[in-house]
Amino acid sequence: MTEQALPGVLDGIRVVEFAQNAAIPHCGRLLAGLGADVVKVEPPDGDAMRRLAALADMESRAYALINPGKRSIAIDLGSEDARTVIDALFAWADVALVAFKLPDLARYGIEWEHARTINPRLVHLTHTALGPGGPDAEFGGYDVLVQGRSGVGFVMNRSGATAPQPTRPAVNDFGSGFSAAFAVMAGLRHRDQTGQGQRIDTSLLGTAMSLGTPLLGGFPIDDQQITELDADMAAVRAAGLGFDTQRDLYETKVQAGGGAFKLYFRHYQTSDGLISLAGLSPGLFDKFHAATGINRPQSGDTTDPAFQAVVAEAEQTFTQRTTAEWLTILRQAGYPCGPYNMPHEALRDPHAIENGYVVELEHPVFGSYRATGMPFQMEKSSATVSGPSPSFAAHTRQVLDEVGLDDDLVAGLIASGAVIDRALD
Repeated sequence: MTEQALPGVLDGIRVVEFAQNAAIPHCGRLLAGLGADVVKVEPPDGDAMRRLAALADMESRAYALINPGKRSIAIDLGSEDARTVIDALFAWADVALVAFKLPDLARYGIEWEHARTINPRLVHLTHTALGPGGPDAEFGGYDVLVQGRSGVGFVMNRSGATAPQPTRPAVNDFGSGFSAAFAVMAGLRHRDQTGQGQRIDTSLLGTAMSLGTPLLGGFPIDDQQITELDADMAAVRAAGLGFDTQRDLYETKVQAGGGAFKLYFRHYQTSDGLISLAGLSPGLFDKFHAATGINRPQSGDTTDPAFQAVVAEAEQTFTQRTTAEWLTILRQAGYPCGPYNMPHEALRDPHAIENGYVVELEHPVFGSYRATGMPFQMEKSSATVSGPSPSFAAHTRQVLDEVGLDDDLVAGLIASGAVIDRALD
């Protein structure tokens, strides 16, 4: 049986997506890849991503990469006439993906308390920046804000002249897409068991803190160390020292295994590019030294000049050969390593292509393009990007007919501007 003939585990599941930008649209992308019919509801001027790195009118790189396999309709949620359409979509759908600030949910009639009166079997996912409770719950926000607030950005952000630069890609946005898809599947399973829908809450902050699990923990044994860190950090900041110094201080005092990350688990410059290494066990450390000929440091204390000298020797050693040569040497020694690709190089990586992590899509407006595929495969079910991103409002009439609105009503909604129809001929 070919992959195309395999059923999708979400075949027949209908999803309505009230979301822009990246996090929850990524969730919709994953659900579509498992066979769900995902109808994306866009505002009259389109998802904000349609204007990021434009390819044509209302078409962009960002939108095309984030939204393949969906259908697009456009609704002015602020119009009173739109309520009829929203309610019809809730009645039609199995899953609603909603990503708005909390105060806007009731304003537009898309909150769970209303949706459940229309369809009590609906799985209603509400996604916010900071979570559904707490003093800041009503504030919106983006990935960069939770990089800072979660504490994880302090470790992963790139260095800047006076302050750290945000990490790209927006790992918390796309991580939220994964966690939201996982939560939706759990919600559907609960519905299978009970016949009942429910509200599910996800947030960027919740995702960020979950991604930071190995770093975010507090134990009584840490109290004295943290007290000393806070005092030292205050002194460093008072002296006007930059972010690199602050992060080095944190890693020296708190982060376990800091020496390994300086020497064995990092990227190195080679004579013609960069290479990535990833070893975190004593046995692999031995292989690293055997392959490179570098003497093992006597301790993992990153402040020790002797340790720093070994790191400097390693950095110099790797510049003496090409990336390809080092890949051969390290792989023969059994040390985990790989190429350090630029994004366009990753799309050409034969290993990524063979595993389906890169797909070719054909768009009706701007033609063929490459995008990431599904991050997993299933033996007996389809998991694949089924088609390109939808053209703006190309499916409005089609979807409104499917949800049961008659032709005269749809015509009136279009005439009033409550919905927009731009179906391609």
